[in-house]
This record gives sequence, C-alpha cells and structure tokens, in this order.
Amino acid sequence: MKKKRKAGFTLVEVLTVVVIIALLAALILGLAGNAQKTAARKKAEAEINQLSSFVTDYRAQYGQVPADKAALKKNLSDAKHSLSNMADPWGMEYEYERSSPQTFYLYSKAGNATNRNSWIGNLP
Repeated sequence: MKKKRKAGFTLVEVLTVVVIIALLAALILGLAGNAQKTAARKKAEAEINQLSSFVTDYRAQYGQVPADKAALKKNLSDAKHSLSNMADPWGMEYEYERSSPQTFYLYSKAGNATNRNSWIGNLP
C-alpha cells in the first residue's frame, strides 16, 4: 500500500524562503539609508550655496557681510528668505562666522558636531 504524500512545504523550504526574504529586506533597507544620507548632504550643499549667495548679495549692497549669525538670521527673515530659520537637513542650525568685513564662514556640521571631516561648506 502506497502512502499518499500530503501537499505542502517542508519546514526547511519555508525557513529557506524566510531567510532569503530577510536578506533582501536588509539589503534594500541598507541602500535606502545610504540614499537618504546622500540626499541630505546634497540638500545641505544646495542650501549653503543659497545662503552664501544671499550673504554675497548683502555684501554687494552694504559693503560688508553681516556681523554675526543673529544679524544674518534677521536679514534672512526681513527678506522673507525660505532659509530664514537656517536649519540644515539634520535639524541643526547652519553655522555662520564673519572672519572679516568682507569674508565669512558658512557650514553645516552634518548631524555630527564632533567629526569635522563630515562637515559641509566653507569651514574656518
């Protein structure tokens, strides 16, 4: 007498499929995380360029750059600039320092206040 084999999957087959799906999910999530970091850096670079253009225009109009970050924020706010809050993609403020009446530093700490190698912009 022959035994009828029941239809279905064995435990090994099911576990193999689960492991493959988990590996694919980890790979996709890892790539998505890297894409988000790259996008945040590119956004910060673009915003620094916008803010630098604003400061350069200010210097052309008034003969000097704003005295400090508070003055820059006030001028951005008065001009109703979209970056008047000076927030970078990581939720921190862009840093601004006047190095002379004609020059300035403008940068983002890129979410890492201690690692200067990851900072973006015109650094002191």
